[in-house]
Amino acid sequence: MPEISFELCRAVDSHARQILAWRNDPATLAASFHREPKDFERFLQEYEAEYFVGRPRPVFLLADGRRVGFLRFRPMPHHAGLTGAATDISIVIAPEARGQGLAQAGLLAAEPHLRAEGIDTVYAELRVGNAASKRLFEAAGYEALGPAEKQVDTGERAPILRFVKELTAPFWRTGRVFVIAEAGSNWRLGEPRRDRAMARALVEVAAGAGADAVKFQTYRPETVYVANAGQSDYLAAAGIKEDIGAIFADLSMPYELLPEIADYSRRCGIKFMSTGFSPADFAAIDPFVEIHKLASYENGHVRLIDRAAAAGKPLVMSTGASGDAEIAWAVERYRAKGGRDLCLMQCTARYPASLAALDLAAIPAMRQRFGVAVGLSDHSRDPVTAPVGAVALGARSIEKHYTLHNALPGPDHAFALTPDELTLMVRKVREAEEARGAAQKRVGPEEQELAAFARRGVQALRAIKSGETLREGDNVDILRPGKQRRGVEPRYLERIEGACATRDIAAGDGLQPGDWA
Repeated sequence: MPEISFELCRAVDSHARQILAWRNDPATLAASFHREPKDFERFLQEYEAEYFVGRPRPVFLLADGRRVGFLRFRPMPHHAGLTGAATDISIVIAPEARGQGLAQAGLLAAEPHLRAEGIDTVYAELRVGNAASKRLFEAAGYEALGPAEKQVDTGERAPILRFVKELTAPFWRTGRVFVIAEAGSNWRLGEPRRDRAMARALVEVAAGAGADAVKFQTYRPETVYVANAGQSDYLAAAGIKEDIGAIFADLSMPYELLPEIADYSRRCGIKFMSTGFSPADFAAIDPFVEIHKLASYENGHVRLIDRAAAAGKPLVMSTGASGDAEIAWAVERYRAKGGRDLCLMQCTARYPASLAALDLAAIPAMRQRFGVAVGLSDHSRDPVTAPVGAVALGARSIEKHYTLHNALPGPDHAFALTPDELTLMVRKVREAEEARGAAQKRVGPEEQELAAFARRGVQALRAIKSGETLREGDNVDILRPGKQRRGVEPRYLERIEGACATRDIAAGDGLQPGDWA
């Protein structure tokens, strides 16, 4: 098999002529929705006006550097309402390159390209009876959505088959951004009765703030650090000078507390989560959670990754103090063991972390690199800046520590949000999510009026007779149409100049495709 790569198409005549030649091939036309050959001038207008709307841009398929085909993408909504960007894909192979397996190779090679463009879902629409393309998309791993109808540009309603491939697992694309209120070890007050009361109070605060889940931590000191691990410098600087093993022993959550907190969370209308730090912790937690969490320092723990994959539940995996190679290994291990529905969390292993250290730009970068949902585990003290910025960059989950009061004893209270701040954070996350809107640049519903009224087109300066020569400044110009019909984009003016009108055009009317020859 030759080396497969892509070349971005450009809105130039030579690229349009190459694509049109392949498109007008009789075998391609027989499988197409529009089965009539197109003339170049009309196709060029279509190519320039429609093929470069949104992303991804169309590409030539290359085999060993030679053009052998063409892929076009068109933004479309998700059939089941999942968030993220979805696109339709169509592929044309040059007649001389058919029968070599290049179409399937091109579809598979397109997947990392589409992930890098931020695409989550790919669709294909085929005419009923197009058996070759049906086999192609099935072989490339696309799932059938069943028959439907499509109105093509000829006005015909054609029966079609629809296929879909999800590039990003669906759980993290269902509904709103998933907010995790991280109670962590902040439930611990030093006496069992008070511990239980504090845990319940934290659950109530998280539910009242509108978070989707409340998360605790479950560990045993002997399965986390070596026995002689010593003191943590950052905790010692904060005045907590015990050995880390003693701190973990004091904050260790009893397994028997898990069902009680999980049940109380359910009754408060919020999901219960807890991070496990060993296989035994994981086994204790698993019956009570719908979603698992793997902490930053555990994303290299092969036994935990394997158990998380085998559990068959969505997984949140933090990436603090991890580089690209460590994350790549963890993702591939998780996938190899059957894991799905993974959300990586950009995280800075500092408590508290400065805003400058958060690296929010890593969120889209990890999304593109690993093809999974990405969120933010935010250790900064600020309640709004990083979560809102993360949502704007496409985060699908936000995790933030919180407490009842910053002066309570323990390592995680000082940098945690207060109840009012947690409520503020959740509200701002929801507002940012609403403002983020569509993943493709488009003319939105609220813009339609002014787009038609004020966006410039090529308009008639006066009444024009059929056959009259069109000239800028004499009978046509680039103007805002107001209540008149908007003409073609101003970029067509140089093609219109000197051409002849093919119909009578009223004063003020906009020139439409086909109005000049």
